[in-house]
Amino acid sequence: MPRQTLILVVASDGLTRRTTASGLQRYDYEVLSASNGDEAAALLREHGRRLNVLVTDADVKTGAVDGLEVARIARSLNPKVNVIYTSRAPHTIPADRKVSGAPLLRTPYFPQQIVGIIANLRHGATAASAEIDAAA
Repeated sequence: MPRQTLILVVASDGLTRRTTASGLQRYDYEVLSASNGDEAAALLREHGRRLNVLVTDADVKTGAVDGLEVARIARSLNPKVNVIYTSRAPHTIPADRKVSGAPLLRTPYFPQQIVGIIANLRHGATAASAEIDAAA
């Protein structure tokens, strides 16, 4: 039996975090969640090698580790992890702080949009420079 896909959702907004985790679980994903970068880093140290997808809010600034650094930590532990950035203003994220091949999803978003992005990443779609607007 194939192993269930493990996703880590990092979002400081509790409602967004819970809604996203719940929505992804409905699609039969195993979901971990963190409210800040420090909490995410701890989860990555514990589960990073088996993590398949990281959904990180680039706007998370609390603690010693921000939302962008979470992606770097995840990739250092598991170079194959798919990263999806979320942000209210994706155009403000410095390109040199992003990991390669990571699409951007403008917040607010729906869990179904993340499911679609995961499917595209798994099928080899190049989404490194793609910016997805939830209003579209």
